[in-house]
Amino acid sequence: MTVRLLPVPIAAALLALGGAAASAQQVTLRNGEVSADYSVSFLGLSIGSGQMVSTTTDGANYRTTLNARVTGIAAMFAGGTGTAVAQGRVAGAQAVPTSFQIQVNSGGKVETTDIGMAGGNVRSVVRNPDKPPHTRATPVTEAHLRGVLDPLSAGIFIASGSGPVVGAGACDQRVSRIYNGVVRFDLIYSFVETRPVDIAGYKGDAAVCRVRFEPVAGYRADRSDIQAARRRSAEVILVPVTGSRALLPAKITLTTGYGTGTAQATRLALDPGQATTRRASN
Repeated sequence: MTVRLLPVPIAAALLALGGAAASAQQVTLRNGEVSADYSVSFLGLSIGSGQMVSTTTDGANYRTTLNARVTGIAAMFAGGTGTAVAQGRVAGAQAVPTSFQIQVNSGGKVETTDIGMAGGNVRSVVRNPDKPPHTRATPVTEAHLRGVLDPLSAGIFIASGSGPVVGAGACDQRVSRIYNGVVRFDLIYSFVETRPVDIAGYKGDAAVCRVRFEPVAGYRADRSDIQAARRRSAEVILVPVTGSRALLPAKITLTTGYGTGTAQATRLALDPGQATTRRASN
């Protein structure tokens, strides 16, 4: 979602769940569909939910959709829903997006952002309503929009090298350069360990990674939530997609000065070759 619907770190968890580093390694993805449902909580209270579906064709072309909504006690103060769609192609071990759209419905208002991309560079941005940048926001230049990912394409994890999929190759020393139509930011990853987990039906080894948020442009340096997110790191647990070197986030945990927030899978469909039955969104 956007920061207006969920707290910044948890919003980032749902819309920027991960990233793939550039690599000369050639990867072919399994054709089919993987999906996951996520529950977002803060201080143990439900504040949001999300459903992600990613479809691959021709071993490289992808389409990823995320539907999210504010739930629980948070809906009493800032109810809202959103849908984001990203399309592109995996080249080597890197997602190369071609388009990203997001629609947010909140407080009776609808906001949309449409980003056109080619070769890793932003070619067009259309926002409705078209709001000018805040006067105190750091400028976004043309250079900032080269070699970037949209938030959903950044959620494609592909383990580098030929070692274990849930080893260091899952995330170590990866930097995702992300643009969401307003803000350019980096997510910087480091590998922590391989850990056995039992989450949403998956039972086995997972890659545990630490991720740090670094704003680059388009943000206000005087915003306390941005600065707080910058000072802290989150833990991301990645589980492998069946028969490939791709991984999917199963749990994200962030401890803040106000408490702990989590985005955790409640359902994982990790085999692209199997038809899945998804629970309808409420």
